Amino acid sequence: MSLRQSMAGLHTWGGLLPSWLLFVILFAGTLACFDKELERWMRPALHATTATSSSLDADHVKQWLEANVKEPLHAYWLHGPTEREPYWRLGWEKDGSGERGRVLFDPASGEPMPETLGGEFFFTLHYNLHAGQVGMYIVGLAGMFMLVALVSGIIVHRRIFKDFFTLRPQANGQRAWLDAHNLFGVIGLPFHLILAYTGVAVFVASYMPAGALVAYDGNPLAFYEEVQGGYHRNELDQPAGTMGSIDGMIRDARQRWEGGEPGWIIVEHPFDASAVVSIRQLDPSRIGSPQDALHYDAFTGELLHQQQAPAAYEAYTWLVGLHMAQFGGQIVRVLYGLLGLAGCAMLVAGSAVWLRKREARQSSGLQVVRALNSAVFFGLPIASLTLLWANRLLPDDLPARAATEAWCFALSWLAVAALAVLGYQRSTQLQRHLFTLLAVLALGLPILNGLTAPQGHLFASLGRGDLTLAGIDLVVLVAGALCAWRACTRPATQHLRSTRHAQEVAP
Repeated sequence: MSLRQSMAGLHTWGGLLPSWLLFVILFAGTLACFDKELERWMRPALHATTATSSSLDADHVKQWLEANVKEPLHAYWLHGPTEREPYWRLGWEKDGSGERGRVLFDPASGEPMPETLGGEFFFTLHYNLHAGQVGMYIVGLAGMFMLVALVSGIIVHRRIFKDFFTLRPQANGQRAWLDAHNLFGVIGLPFHLILAYTGVAVFVASYMPAGALVAYDGNPLAFYEEVQGGYHRNELDQPAGTMGSIDGMIRDARQRWEGGEPGWIIVEHPFDASAVVSIRQLDPSRIGSPQDALHYDAFTGELLHQQQAPAAYEAYTWLVGLHMAQFGGQIVRVLYGLLGLAGCAMLVAGSAVWLRKREARQSSGLQVVRALNSAVFFGLPIASLTLLWANRLLPDDLPARAATEAWCFALSWLAVAALAVLGYQRSTQLQRHLFTLLAVLALGLPILNGLTAPQGHLFASLGRGDLTLAGIDLVVLVAGALCAWRACTRPATQHLRSTRHAQEVAP
């Protein structure tokens, strides 16, 4: 058996088996490129705001926390308004239980905004499937499979660049799908290789922690402090004093950075006399986020440590930044989004090639693959649109509103999966129905947005030049129009059968 033949089997099965999981990861990652834009779209209070319109400062956010969260905290963290996120964010972790909370503040009123999953939902789905440490390992394994499928695909396709210029949509089903698979695979090949590699590298210390645990006597905190050049002060188990002004520390940080802006502000063990305020520098123009940080005594405001990350850790953050796409503005994010969709299309086309190749032989497993295709390739987009519909329809004062949004997402996906299992024998008809449902949800969403968000609908956003907010509605409209066109288009295979039948019965 030649190398190419052995790689062909590896590419086929190494690509097919994780393809549905990879589709979830790639689709969610594509949406996560615009997580902050989706967060703003899902919060109507932010539709007509800018980064300079917030009336809050760090001390006001701290006062809200002290007045509303009474349990002892292990740490809390806050972030000021930026161009993409024109509001204050606050998060905290309770001491002992590890339970976390999160609040975003309305820039106009200074009050917490209604609860919602926001764009962070898709970011978490991308990197751990909302399954914690276990999900992170599953995603890492899928990333390894993707690297294997990409490398074996390069070896298998001898005419890979010639195939890039070959697309025959009117050819027989298998040939057309194979052309599409090759086209989308070559378009995003460097991107997919880099993103698959960096996606695995981001969590390498979590995937293989044994070395660090042995070298640092089971103390991972000491490992991270040395790697990052960070600072930590052990708890003194003594009552905390009166905390100083965080805004004063921010002003001092700006002076030391000669105008550099602060990013995350982290207060460690605030109920202990050893409390430390860490202020990290923000620079969204760089691929790797700067690791400059200043650590202050929380009560006196005295500078305790100036963090300077080693060169190795700066290289690591460069890889992280390359994967996260938080640099370069909207042009880079749009490019990442398009290439991410190309990856999704590559997976869909590859699965279709597998099906077409084996349909004539009626190979085993066809029904399972058809059902999984419909459940995942249709289920996730339908569930995502359902989540956006739920965000607009659920009352703002509904208890556990974010959890209800999550249930809407999950139940709609389960409903599509059930339809896929029950209707796998009529897959063509089922797909037309699902395309129709996608079209209705996508085309109806901007209408619903206009009825429920007077400052955030398409015409209002375009009227004030808010292209970012308007872009979400425009993308949804384009996706809905494509789905409507596909639902109304007669499948090519059915058309060919009808033509052959007409030729057979013709005199």
